[in-house]
Parts: sequence; C-alpha cells; structure tokens
Amino acid sequence: MSNKVVFNLDGLFISVGIDVGADFSWMSIALPNQQFVGKPYKILHNRMDSLTAAVSKIKEAEELYSLESRIFLESTGIYHYPLFCYLRDKGFNVSVINPIITKNSTNINIRKVHNDRFDSKKAALVGLKPDLKVSLMPSDLALNCRNLCREYYDLMDNRSA
Repeated sequence: MSNKVVFNLDGLFISVGIDVGADFSWMSIALPNQQFVGKPYKILHNRMDSLTAAVSKIKEAEELYSLESRIFLESTGIYHYPLFCYLRDKGFNVSVINPIITKNSTNINIRKVHNDRFDSKKAALVGLKPDLKVSLMPSDLALNCRNLCREYYDLMDNRSA
C-alpha cells in the first residue's frame, strides 16, 4: 500500500476532518479560508448508503469550489483502518493524524467543548496547516502480520482461560 500525496499546484485544497469511532464517525469539511461547508455529517460504518453519502458530500464540495480535497482521519485504535481503505479506494488523498496533534492544536473555542462533532471540525482545521505531520500507514503485509499476531494471542488467552 503506497501513500501517494497529490498536491494542488496553487496549494489550496478542501480539508475533510473525520473523527473516527468504533461504530460511527463525524465528518466536517473546511475551506482554505477556514470556513466550514455545512454541518458535521455522521457516517455509520455498517451502512453502505451512509458511506456513499459521505463520498458524495466530499465530491459535491470539490465540484462546487473547484478544489481537490484531502481527508484527515484522526486515528483511533484500529477503527480508522476500514474507513481509510474505503476512501483511498474511492480515489481520495487520505492521511491519518495522531489525536495528540488535534488535541494540542490551537483552541477554536474558548469554552472547553469536547465532542465528536467538534473534534471533526478541529481535524479539518488542523489539516489546513502546511506543517502538519501525518502518520504513515504500514503495508498490507505488515498489517496482516499484526492481525495474525492479535489472533494468535487471542486464541492463546482463550485456551488458558
């Protein structure tokens, strides 16, 4: 699995921030001027219509503003991986960011608001920063090996229990 990064020549792009959870995620779309397009959208991981609606919202914003998009997933354990693969397979430029980076970013609001909708907005704004460090996704072979080890240790725990 390669991490191709495609940059727009003029440097402007739409930033899509996604706060990933176990069963659902929240998605926010930010323009280069740091204004948001619509309200945060809830993506249900187990419903294909929800996933395709999220893709269509991103493509709609790309067409409306004539900019390409970059998607930033806030990594949450292993829950971000299926969404990462789905969006990558749809042709999007997808990156994974560490939750510590979004937590330490500048406060958008004076009040200490913390919820998934707000975190998706924060991830979208963090994605607009030119000096953002994103995580590299391991190759498919490394991920399969990791999953095999998890299965092995799970079986060993169940055997001795």
